[in-house]
This record gives sequence, structure tokens and C-alpha cells, in this order.
Amino acid sequence: MKKKLIALLCMAAMSVSMLAGCGEKEEGGGSSEQTGQSSDSGSKAEESAEGQDGSAEGQDGAGEGSGLEYAELDWYLDLGERPDMGMVNDALNEYLIEKINTKVNMHIMGAEDYSAKVPTKLSAGENLGLVTIGSGVNYTVQAKQGAFYPMDELLETYGVGIRGLFSDDVWDTMRIDGKIYAIPILKDNCYIMNMIYNEEMAQALELDMENLEYKNWRQNEEFFTNALALRDEKFPEHKGKPLLNDITMEVPFYFGLETFLDNYVAVCNIDGINDVAGYDSNTVFNLYATDEYREFCRMKQRMVAGGVYAYDFSNFPDSMYDGSLLATSGWGFTYINEHLYGDKFTTRLKVAENVWTDTNNYIGGGTAISVNCENPERAMMVMELVNTDPYVATLLRFGIEGEHYLIDGDGNMTFDGSPRNSDPANRGYQYWYGASFGNLTIVDAPESFTGPDNIMLQRIVEYNNSALLPAHMGFVLDTSSISNEIAACSNVVAEYSDTLRKGQYDTPEAVDAAIDQFNEKLKANNVDKILEEVQAQIDAWNAANK
Repeated sequence: MKKKLIALLCMAAMSVSMLAGCGEKEEGGGSSEQTGQSSDSGSKAEESAEGQDGSAEGQDGAGEGSGLEYAELDWYLDLGERPDMGMVNDALNEYLIEKINTKVNMHIMGAEDYSAKVPTKLSAGENLGLVTIGSGVNYTVQAKQGAFYPMDELLETYGVGIRGLFSDDVWDTMRIDGKIYAIPILKDNCYIMNMIYNEEMAQALELDMENLEYKNWRQNEEFFTNALALRDEKFPEHKGKPLLNDITMEVPFYFGLETFLDNYVAVCNIDGINDVAGYDSNTVFNLYATDEYREFCRMKQRMVAGGVYAYDFSNFPDSMYDGSLLATSGWGFTYINEHLYGDKFTTRLKVAENVWTDTNNYIGGGTAISVNCENPERAMMVMELVNTDPYVATLLRFGIEGEHYLIDGDGNMTFDGSPRNSDPANRGYQYWYGASFGNLTIVDAPESFTGPDNIMLQRIVEYNNSALLPAHMGFVLDTSSISNEIAACSNVVAEYSDTLRKGQYDTPEAVDAAIDQFNEKLKANNVDKILEEVQAQIDAWNAANK
């Protein structure tokens, strides 16, 4: 049966559910009340720890730590270091001690360092406590290798609030051999593709950007070609500069497809988008061999030759800010401020008509518990607070009220005048939007980041709920039987695709010749075997999920 995601998110799910009874290692009951962030909250963990009855105790009246025995955990995160990381870690622990009598030692690493060290530690069976998925930690691979602790029972007992953040179909997407091994990140879990345009230029050229049809960047070649001529006539000082920024990735900017590999030698159409003719949503095909891909590459060559795109956008480093561009691409924006690229022009946002999601938007990032964690129950309790408590979610991203931010007279967060974050070039602590921490949608943030009344986060919820779905949510390709072919074809893709999608061939004939050679080499390196294997696995998956 084709799975449908229903009610992926709802604002009600942002409230915190009570932690259920404890396992053998725990004594007494645990609770986790919702703690909103008021204008004077955040400076003291005790104030934000108040329960719904106004006391500083949990619902069971157990007081500090809800009567739980003391526990200490590590948490490995793929984020860059910040000067005040230790200060914020201490503030977090003050709150966690009050709530669940637990301390967490946060190990912050840059992505490269994380990728080099953490997978090795997992393979060695080290107790890493909580582990971020991504940056070299492949969820499917590591779960199959036994690196993570199964979460199903933990979620039902200690992660009730987390469990309610996603539908059963999303949780099924996270299953590896029937078990859940990670908590996905609640953020923009879909492809929200953007066109961000210069309002003053559009008005000066009398362009109706608001009503311009926009499904993907393969549209509107004639519109942008004409707009370039108008711009060069109206603003001769910009002549010779591109009209659009460098927009290269085939998926998701130009095509909406279900993908199974890091390239597009094996993809499926998505019902409701159907960007490639002749294939239904259950038929696997090679994008690079389609007429649509050939025409896309021809279009890019024409637009580069005509000056709409630059041959090499790096030659125009000021174009994003000097007002010469009519439009730029974006990914994931649901709200922008009026001066996203400076004060020279006003920016306006268009969201593509096609918004979709896929399995990778869930399994590509999240938090797991290492299999040898000494206290997985407490690890889940920590994650429950991280993903459902606005105070914790905000602390992790913006630090401590009174130190890293202030609340102004209108109740809005501001960095101006804060002791440690006033200088934008020298912030003591800030991680926006800090997806590695978890649930983004409950964070309190400055209005300049998320708009009035956190409209950006509300719209993320709306887009997640309405995103089109591929036919195979939860399907993960087993590449073991075709790993050599995938590696060989990936080398061929690397040889041709970048030059083609950037439009860097001199003539349309050169484009056609390159695409022909490209596909000949893919065939010579057994792309057909990849297609056959992916199709066979899709067919088996469909049969098992009827």
C-alpha cells in the first residue's frame, strides 16, 4: 500500500508530553512540562522549570530531578565551536538537573572533524551517548552495522512528546529492519524551492514577478532573456553582468524527482509533478538519458551564451549585493526580510508551486543513541526536552538571556546591547538554525530571523503538511550488489554533469555530443545493471507494502 503522510506536524505537537514511567534503572516518576519562554525567562533555569501548577516541582512533586538518580551523558554534534559553548552547556545542565537530574557533555566538532572521528568511534563500539546523524555518520549503514540503540520502546515510554511530532508514516520511514534507530529533525522536511527577486528592478522593468509561473528553474527562459535586455537598456552600468545567480543542481532546482543515489542515474517521477514524460512513479529511469535532461542542458548553454547566467559566477563576487541581479535561487525559505542582501534593494520571495519531500529528508539527519550507551532511558529523556521544550530549544541556538540576547519592550529577542552577542562579527554564541539539535519549530528567535509571530516556522509546518510524496517513502536502496557499478558511473557523472548543468559548452551541438558521450560511457560502465537492480528492489518493496 502506498503510504501517505498525514499531519506530519501540527502546532499542538509542540507542547511537551509527560515522560512516562521509568525502567529498572530509574527510581520515581519522571515528568516534562511545557515551559514557554517569557520576557524574563532564560536567565535562570529554575524559573523556566516551573510546572503547570506554578511550583518548581514536577507534576509528581518529586522536585529537583524528579527523584531520578544522577546520570551523565555525552552528546556528539557536527557543529562549529563557539566561544561560549561551555557557558551554555553549563546552563543546559542546570536545567537538566532540575528536570531529570542529568548532565550532558556536549562534544562540538566541525563537519570534517566529525566525519573523520565519529564513524570510527561508532565502529569501535565506544559509548558516545547521543550521536548526530550526518557528516559522515550514515543512518542506514550505521544502523545495519549495529551502532545504534533501538528506540521503539524508549519513544513509547520516555519520548511521548517526540513520538507525537511525526505521523506513523514518518516513523516507518525511519525503520531499519523493522526498528527505529534515530529521531528525525523537525524542520523544513521538504523541498521548498525559492525565487528571491529584486523588487525595485522588477518595478523599473515593469515585470510582473508576483504572477510569474514558477514550478522550477527550467521555466521562463524567454522571460529572463527579455528581462536581461530590458535591464541592460535601463541600467547600462550592469551590462555584462548576469541576471540570475549560479543555479546548478539538477535536483531539486530544475527537476522534482525521487532519488536513490547521490546522482541521478536511477530516479522515479513523483505523482503531481511528473517532470519526465513516459514514466510512471514506479518506473526507474536514468535522468541523464531523457529528452528533458538534454533540453535542460541546451537551455543552460543558451542562457549562458546570452548572458542570463554567467559562465563562471565566481567572476562576479558582488552581484548578490550590488543590485544587478533580477533574481536569485533559494532553498527552504518560507519568509525573508526585506533586505536579505543589504540595503541597496528590497527582496521579495516566491515559493515554487511544486513542494515535495522524500525519504532522505528524514533519514539524512537526526539524533541516535549509541548502542553501548549506559543509560539509553535518560538519553531519550534528554531528547524529549530538546525536542519539545521551547526553553531548551532556544538556549541551544541563541544562548542565555541576559548574556547572549535580551528581550525588548515589545517582547522580541534582540542581540543589541547583550553583553556577549552585540557584535555580529564576534558572537559569543549563536547557532541559527541549528538543525543538529532537533526540533526547530518551537524555537524563540529574533523577528528579523523568523518574521512577525514566527511566521517562518508556521509556514514550515504548512509546507511540510502539504508536500507531495514519492511512491516509495521509507524505501532505502541496498547498494551491496551494485557498488562497483555505482562507483564507476559516479566517476562518469563527475566527468560530464557539472559542465553540462553550468552551460559551459560553446554550442548546442557540443552539448548534444557531450550528452551522447556521457550516456555511452554510462552504458559501458553498466548503468543498466543499476537500473535493473533498483527496479527489482522497488518492485519487491511495493509487493511487501501492499
